[in-house]
Amino acid sequence: MDEQQQQQEQHQQSSNNNNNNDLLQTVEDLVEELRRTIIVVEEFQNQSQPLLFERLNKIIGYYGKIESQKKQFDRAEIPLEIFNVIDQSKNPDLYVKETLQNCINANERSKGKIESIRIILLLTIIVSLTPKKKKTFKDELDAHIKDTFSEEYNIFKQQQQQQQQQQIVETND
Repeated sequence: MDEQQQQQEQHQQSSNNNNNNDLLQTVEDLVEELRRTIIVVEEFQNQSQPLLFERLNKIIGYYGKIESQKKQFDRAEIPLEIFNVIDQSKNPDLYVKETLQNCINANERSKGKIESIRIILLLTIIVSLTPKKKKTFKDELDAHIKDTFSEEYNIFKQQQQQQQQQQIVETND
């Protein structure tokens, strides 16, 4: 990527951050104005009617400002799960944090699997060079898989035992 493209991307990211901050500030102002209006409504008296109209006009202004900014966010993709989390009155930031942690965990598992494959390939090469060590290779491979993927290994071993038991039952029949 050349320098001009990098500058354009930085400018676009800066512009997006400013747009996000502007919208965030507008929403925060709207929420604050709604809170103030609730107070006026709860303590309503005839002389507070002009104040109420003023507050309502400010609220309408904030909604108009948000409406005018919506085109800047047309391409924003929000996962449906976020809306479900909000509907359940949960904090969407916690959902994002949890999802990010799940991605990190999946990435770590993938890294472990890649490392295991590398070790298997290396051991395969070693075994192919020295055929006498096939038993040692299998034992080392089993130990590595058991250490790296203990849950999956235990499930695999249980399935193997079940298959062996089925074969024994079938042979006896």
